[in-house]
Amino acid sequence: MNVPSSDTFVSLVDSTGPAVVRVEAPRQPGVTGLLWSADGIVLTADHALRHALRHDAPLRVTVGEHPPREARPLGRDPSTDLAVLRIDPSDLDPLPAAPSWRAADSIRVGELGLALARPGRTVRAAMSLVAVVGDSIQTRGGRSLAPYIELDRVLPRGFSVAPVLDLEGEVMGLATAGLSPDTTVLLGADTVRSSVDAIVAHGRVPQGYLGVGVSPARLPAQLSDAVGQPRALAVVGLAEDGPAARAGVLVGDLILSVGTAAVRSPAGLRAQLADRAGQSVSLRLLRGGETTDLEVIAGERQ
Repeated sequence: MNVPSSDTFVSLVDSTGPAVVRVEAPRQPGVTGLLWSADGIVLTADHALRHALRHDAPLRVTVGEHPPREARPLGRDPSTDLAVLRIDPSDLDPLPAAPSWRAADSIRVGELGLALARPGRTVRAAMSLVAVVGDSIQTRGGRSLAPYIELDRVLPRGFSVAPVLDLEGEVMGLATAGLSPDTTVLLGADTVRSSVDAIVAHGRVPQGYLGVGVSPARLPAQLSDAVGQPRALAVVGLAEDGPAARAGVLVGDLILSVGTAAVRSPAGLRAQLADRAGQSVSLRLLRGGETTDLEVIAGERQ
């Protein structure tokens, strides 16, 4: 087995470090950011800039040795701890190339990663291993991270939204401590891309909803065996003229699944709807002891 030398890591810093930027807000420490695209899109940590973003404080981004420049917030996605900014890249010559990304489902436990951050004037590096690759996890904001990727150590302060590179220089994900204080979770390519695309298009990530009040319900053994799951969600309330009511959902129905994903808790239902506002959602219901399927156009939570 070839053991990587220090030259490997120096090369990774040299090639990707210029795309790692510093984001500044008044009266707070610097924050790491990453150039996402050639049109000046910058990703950074929502939790680190929450106060500044909520109060429209001026933001500046430093790219390499260039003077700090004004950054315009495009939107935030607290469910993935991402904020998206835009800078004018016209006088950055050459503009650092945004790094390429790896498919999250190709990442394996035991892979070595190099995280790059820039909360200060220069790029910092930290090494870690991929410790966990799981099927999925729900964030506190209701988003589902699939796959769930966790590093073997909590990275130092200032490393939120640091890109974590594999030995070929591809980004395995963005490190974040904003989703769990005791672990460093990686946001994979598909998760980041869906948040960025939604924010650039809408200024936010639209949150889907059905307009139902639900309560967890344990199914009787006979029904549980018939439908293949022990729990469901009982519909205990409906928003008047809400998406579910318009589609024909009734109080007393039991929601078994959204699409092919079984739902057993209100949080699970929120996760399945989180990024599906305006889309057709297939619900499998249990009504009067019989299963039935309904198509619902998910609304957008205001």
